[in-house]
Amino acid sequence: MISRFKAYCEIAEIASVSRRYFVIGFFDGLITIAGLIIGAFISGENDSKLILTIGFATALALGISSMWGAFEIERIEQKTKKLTREKHMLSRLENSIIKEAHEFATLFTSLIHGIAPIVGAVILMIPYAILPPFEAFEVAIAVCIVSFFVLGAVLGKMAEENLILNGLRMLIFGIAVMLAVLILNPGHVI
Repeated sequence: MISRFKAYCEIAEIASVSRRYFVIGFFDGLITIAGLIIGAFISGENDSKLILTIGFATALALGISSMWGAFEIERIEQKTKKLTREKHMLSRLENSIIKEAHEFATLFTSLIHGIAPIVGAVILMIPYAILPPFEAFEVAIAVCIVSFFVLGAVLGKMAEENLILNGLRMLIFGIAVMLAVLILNPGHVI
């Protein structure tokens, strides 16, 4: 089974697609829940039960949406790759490991893209499950900021680039998005 999984990964390039989907989804989960937390805080509704209830519903919706969107695009992408292989090989690949690999890639990468935003979201909601609301807000924002940096650093390591610079790039962008949410949120005037 492990050798078959390795073969699928190699044939359908699952690792690179999964990495991209995980990073995109994880970042989306962080940003989405950070926006929720900031919005709740601005509105004066920084209540743990509210954050956890809405946060989990939002995380699940984001995860399901991400998984379905990834499934649809990967179904087409993997089919296109299989058809290209068939064209080059001058043969149909209907009952082959290549067809199985492309079908598996569709399911596996979709699952990764669906789970990643939920993981990012849950990380920011954990403080609300164990701390009073104001402290939870502070810790969640700190965890979010650290997560941005770590995510960027990991990307830098994968690309054999400077970890610190990549971490700072992701951190700066993440903070810029959070500031935009803070500034553009109509909760200031409502």
